[in-house]
Amino acid sequence: MKTPEEIFKINAEYYSTLFQLVAKCGIVDTNTFEIKSENLNHQYLPNLTDGIDVRTAAPFKDMFGWLKHYDAFPCLYRWEIISPDILSKELVETIKNEVKSIKENTTIQTPRTVKYAFPKDNTLYVGKSDNIVSRIMNHLGYHEQTDQHGLHLDMWAGNHKMVFKLHVYVFPQECKPIMELFERSLAEIHPSLIGTH
Repeated sequence: MKTPEEIFKINAEYYSTLFQLVAKCGIVDTNTFEIKSENLNHQYLPNLTDGIDVRTAAPFKDMFGWLKHYDAFPCLYRWEIISPDILSKELVETIKNEVKSIKENTTIQTPRTVKYAFPKDNTLYVGKSDNIVSRIMNHLGYHEQTDQHGLHLDMWAGNHKMVFKLHVYVFPQECKPIMELFERSLAEIHPSLIGTH
């Protein structure tokens, strides 16, 4: 049986090779998508018998087509508010309260809002996923599983005529065990309005 010291060394060597992979080769791919709250529509809700699959809807088809190609890869993503480009304190508090209200008044799960009153930039949320299509559907508000934490933009963003940018960063498949560290580093650069990073 290996000693704890030996296991520490083995793990350090293993994780070191993963970091070296990214250091030498970089990430696999990256892309940015613009999402307008005016295109969020209840017709995409999954429980409607005559609903439309958001993945094939015109405003989102290209985005989900690209995301599907990397659905088995570990990804980081960042939601950025680009309109309004300057967030008032009133709007920030309204967003936080609306997201919090969804969790308190429905069975839908949303991330916790941060304690500080105002974000350093217009980053709404930073996250990671190795099932990126499902995760983005959840954030839009159109996934069948509502017990997963998500922004559920469909339920509140339309009230403010907002425009978002979704930045996605695709990592090598081997990097799944170390994605939390990359997520933290991204959150340090872009502190978010929603979430607990």
